[in-house]
Amino acid sequence: MKNLLQVLLVCGLTPLFSLGQEIDEKPEPTALFSAVFWGKPATQAISYAPWGNMAELNSTKSLVQVAYGSLSRKCAYYGDGNIQFYQRKNISALKLSDNGNQIGKTSFFTELPFSASPDETKEFIALFSPSDNKGNYKGYLVPFEQKDIPWGSYQIFSQFNETLYIAAASKKLTLKPGKSLIVKSEEFKGQSRVKMLIYRNINGKYVESGAQNFSVNDRQRGIFFITKKRTRVEIVPLIESKRPIEQVIGYGVGPTLTPVELLEPTLNNSSEGI
Repeated sequence: MKNLLQVLLVCGLTPLFSLGQEIDEKPEPTALFSAVFWGKPATQAISYAPWGNMAELNSTKSLVQVAYGSLSRKCAYYGDGNIQFYQRKNISALKLSDNGNQIGKTSFFTELPFSASPDETKEFIALFSPSDNKGNYKGYLVPFEQKDIPWGSYQIFSQFNETLYIAAASKKLTLKPGKSLIVKSEEFKGQSRVKMLIYRNINGKYVESGAQNFSVNDRQRGIFFITKKRTRVEIVPLIESKRPIEQVIGYGVGPTLTPVELLEPTLNNSSEGI
């Protein structure tokens, strides 16, 4: 009888224990990303649904401020497919809240191709580039995985069609057209900042054509895009600083704000365009 009681207790408690685990467990995002405008100067606040359910009336929507030439605050995504972004029709009236949620008239901005992978949180940069002269943008996914660019590391990527030569402190590097290389903070011990100089070989002479400083620490990482603007070198630094995961936009939010049956009638009109 005693053994039977023990079996019954174990069988009875196991579902309760499992249920408690399911309630306490927080799902991991399928993606973590920052956003940036590319191609021409722009600054805009755009919204997305962290759970990929943008079309639902009561879906949780988050705002992210995107600018040219610098990464936005990091965002979390829990969906499986492409990420849709919307823009406020009246940007001047837009107000950012602490948690990034908003309800208002919006219109489609662009869509970023994405496919989730099981048991993996992908990291990337959402790069928005003009697709025409009418204010339309196309979204591109730029890989930004920590395993490839660890904290304290910088990837230098060349968009030039010629070989570039780089001097960083005592290091001398050669960067082939369309290729990239990694520099690590640990290679510059004892320094807090390093000035990186870019040289071009013009008629057999090495001509200094660009410069960029970067911090030497293990709390930053990034990508330096070396691109051509008319006839001169332009360096676009996309730098990320380490922050607690709780500060990530959309992290830990639920897929919906309010059950549909509890929504006020006025909110139905306020979500027009989504």
